[in-house]
Amino acid sequence: MPVIISPNMVIGGSSGTIPPFPLTHARIGYKTICTRLNVIASSESAGNPAEDAVNPFTNEYWAPVTLPATWTCSRASAVDTDYIGIAGHTLGTYGNTVKIEYSTDGTTYVELYSFTPTDNTPIMLIYATVTALNWRLTVSGGTGIPRIGVIYIGESMQMQRPLYGGHAPLKMSRSTTILNQMSEAGQFTARSIIRKGVETSYEWNNLTADWVRQYFDPFAKAARRVPFFIAWRPISFPAETGFVWTKSDIIPVNMGVKNYMSVSMEVAGVGDD
Repeated sequence: MPVIISPNMVIGGSSGTIPPFPLTHARIGYKTICTRLNVIASSESAGNPAEDAVNPFTNEYWAPVTLPATWTCSRASAVDTDYIGIAGHTLGTYGNTVKIEYSTDGTTYVELYSFTPTDNTPIMLIYATVTALNWRLTVSGGTGIPRIGVIYIGESMQMQRPLYGGHAPLKMSRSTTILNQMSEAGQFTARSIIRKGVETSYEWNNLTADWVRQYFDPFAKAARRVPFFIAWRPISFPAETGFVWTKSDIIPVNMGVKNYMSVSMEVAGVGDD
């Protein structure tokens, strides 16, 4: 269940120039309110602290000692969020249940959503804007202790235009480095997978120049440094969500039609098969 649309989410939006846009439009999660200084966990196994889930490195992770376990992000003042991203995890392997809650006073928590992943692919929970001080993930159940490599909590960027024709879905765009072994007689003797992941590209046209400058360019700058979550068409293809990074700079181009611009990006990401 890579994309989860919370029941508090109103399915709708306009096709104009200012968000919110419909859930046929991509959601990109690159902003996060979590830092190494504002997260805490109920338990941490040796070498796997709570803060390892706030950086984008999927080889570093938070792992509790026992379940149920909580991981909490707190802010000094209330902030708005509308998505939570989880990647580099093994929740699907062990069948753990994740409950996500928020608090406006640091004491009383309200449940936002609860789910049990069936695989280890990146997860993006999309919900109507919540203004809160604290966010808490509780992991319970299952057959073992999972790890979680990345947790982002923040406001997503909503793409101004939808994407469909010509796009190769990330989940089916496997990128595998293979070493084949052959005998002196030319017989096939073995094959080893050296590296695997996913790669694809995204392209949007007819974006208004003002929207690109206000909303997209800050993302293009951030994408030089940090990976991000992307759900290219959340309402239609919830299973095709990724945690990816760009392969080069994203450069908007004037289309020469009115004040429209086009943008494209090539990305690589983590896979699960």
